[in-house]
Amino acid sequence: MELGFARVYFLPPGRLDTWCARAKESGFGAELPYDIAAAYPRAGCVALCIYPYLPYADGERIPAYYINSNRAYRAAKALVTQLNAEGIRCEYAFFPYRALAYACGVGDIGKNGLLHLTPYGSRIVLQALAIEGLAPLAYDETERCCPPGCDACARACPSGAISDKGLDVARCIRAQMEGALRSDGVKRLLSCHVGCERCMLACPFNAALPENEPDAQAREAFELRRLILGDASAARKLVGRNMTSSGKLIAEAIVFAARQGLYEDEIRAALSSPFEAVRDAAAWALDNNFQNQL
Repeated sequence: MELGFARVYFLPPGRLDTWCARAKESGFGAELPYDIAAAYPRAGCVALCIYPYLPYADGERIPAYYINSNRAYRAAKALVTQLNAEGIRCEYAFFPYRALAYACGVGDIGKNGLLHLTPYGSRIVLQALAIEGLAPLAYDETERCCPPGCDACARACPSGAISDKGLDVARCIRAQMEGALRSDGVKRLLSCHVGCERCMLACPFNAALPENEPDAQAREAFELRRLILGDASAARKLVGRNMTSSGKLIAEAIVFAARQGLYEDEIRAALSSPFEAVRDAAAWALDNNFQNQL
């Protein structure tokens, strides 16, 4: 499709009670509507749109997922506008996409909690539209993404959040990055802006995917010194503003630079930032990564 979506599944707008119970138990994602029919009462079905993307190389701190997640979101919004203009009544829908896909026989959930779908692995972004007057279809595309005995994602997880029992959300670095402030543990283990992609990089299910690389625009936007000096507007546009408020990208850039021994003067100046997360990151950096400490 011209907007970047490779597949579309027309699924019933049902309830996700099991997912809701687990979300409340973990404290992560429980604010999402789990009764999709109640949230979108006019919907005959929800169109689950699959937006595949290619990973960046291991060691890249620019986030492949979040750049493509923002692109997919914009593509979904454009699709809503296009379909409504053609007389197909629909709206953008927000709910636990992975849970509904798995419940309806689409793909498999790996030990890391991500939806895996052949041939894209877990390198997919999910978006959905609630569509009026269109009936759902039945699917049987379940698959097994985790071979018996495979623990590649568990071994790669820097915080030990993955095991044979699945994902321990409380220990997941990505889950701990919801707010702007980062714990000292996350600062030490941080490998990527906004989230963590270690499990996806290690997954054999993703091994056949060729690598991509950030374009010149992304390289410039995520240049460390630029971010530390407070110029995060271009990077925020690439990954989405809802994920990067309160100085998140600046604070992360300070951590990355400090761990390489770079930009001490600029980091020291960040102690006067209006953002608490930035001041906290600067204090941590000066206290732990430079000889000339506070």
